[in-house]
Amino acid sequence: MSPVDNQVNTRAAHEAGTARMMALSAQVDALQGQIAIGKRVSVPADDPVAFSRAALLRRAENASDATQRGIDAASRRLTATDAALGSVADIVVRAKELALQGNNATLSTDDRGSLAREVVELAAAAANIAESRGSDGERLFGGAAANGPAYAPDAAGVVRWQGAGRAPGVQVGATVVASGIEGPAAFGTTVAATGTDPASNDVFATLTALGAALAEPDSALRQTALDAALTDLDGHVSRLADARATAGARLERLDREGQRIASGKLATESDLSKLESLDMTEAIARLQRMLTVLQASQASFVKTSSLSLWDQLR
Repeated sequence: MSPVDNQVNTRAAHEAGTARMMALSAQVDALQGQIAIGKRVSVPADDPVAFSRAALLRRAENASDATQRGIDAASRRLTATDAALGSVADIVVRAKELALQGNNATLSTDDRGSLAREVVELAAAAANIAESRGSDGERLFGGAAANGPAYAPDAAGVVRWQGAGRAPGVQVGATVVASGIEGPAAFGTTVAATGTDPASNDVFATLTALGAALAEPDSALRQTALDAALTDLDGHVSRLADARATAGARLERLDREGQRIASGKLATESDLSKLESLDMTEAIARLQRMLTVLQASQASFVKTSSLSLWDQLR
């Protein structure tokens, strides 16, 4: 073999050996990286199919997390709403007790005056509750207009709902679950009598009318006004019970959806683990084998590289 041929063969062997060691070294580096993070798949090159599947699962998981955050916020709002409605219901029940007491003909004017003053306090408490805010800082009974006052007096001094639309909702499957109860659904609406439709009062108008009835000196007028107030109060008790039932049903619906999301999340995490997780025992054993092969290749390369024609001639 000519010196030129020997030089070409030596260079080719050197390049081939170098390429093998570089490839082995890259595999070792990649495996060490997987062991360091505990994942078999972290970039598309590790396993394109698994990486793509994992990406889809993570997008679904992120969407579920966003829905769960919405459910949590709506649940907190509905829980606060139910507590507020319970407080108003207690006020209405107490007002009914005062109305029944005031309906006693043996009470003195001073006694009825004391009852009337307590009703005024109840009305103020109900107004405060109507302005309750949730943990997000928005009015519970303002509907879609949750940033402004839920109730405020108009030019005539009559307290009226200032909200608008429905309470914010959260998408649950194919439906939207409202996160609150609108003011009129909880407190009623004051409407003047028209035609055959009777007049109706909200809680605030009813309590105002009750206070005035208790302070009315004329027994006949007082009796008529107290009877009307008692009828209105019975209606409010029923309405508030319905509103609380609605809030409870929505909370239950959100709770069920939250449980479904939690179950789905566990399944997704299991699938991700199967796609991405690394068997540490097997990986470490494989790394040791690869390091052994790499070391042997390096030793062989050094020994082979030293067997040049000039080494033999010396």
